Amino acid sequence: MQGSLALKQRWAKIGPHLVDTVLLTSAIALAVRIDQDPIHDRWLSAKVLGLLLYIGLGMIALRFGKTRPARVSAWIAAQLVFFYIVLVAVTKNPTLFFVASS
Repeated sequence: MQGSLALKQRWAKIGPHLVDTVLLTSAIALAVRIDQDPIHDRWLSAKVLGLLLYIGLGMIALRFGKTRPARVSAWIAAQLVFFYIVLVAVTKNPTLFFVASS
């Protein structure tokens, strides 16, 4: 967020791509392993879509955000998406914020 020179180093440019690749590969492997049906295993579909959103927001936060407020907003949104992904993984419920209590 502060324009650090460390972001110019090679590991800082390659690292996020490696992490994203591992995350996507493991998500696809899990979907294949449990014979995912998007209708019945909506929690895994929600995690994969959340992961893609997280990656996109990370790209905006780290590289493509034109202004500092845009980068900060993308970073905060990415943290919220990450929290959602973790909650879905733990509860296996993709609609955990949208369920009305009775």
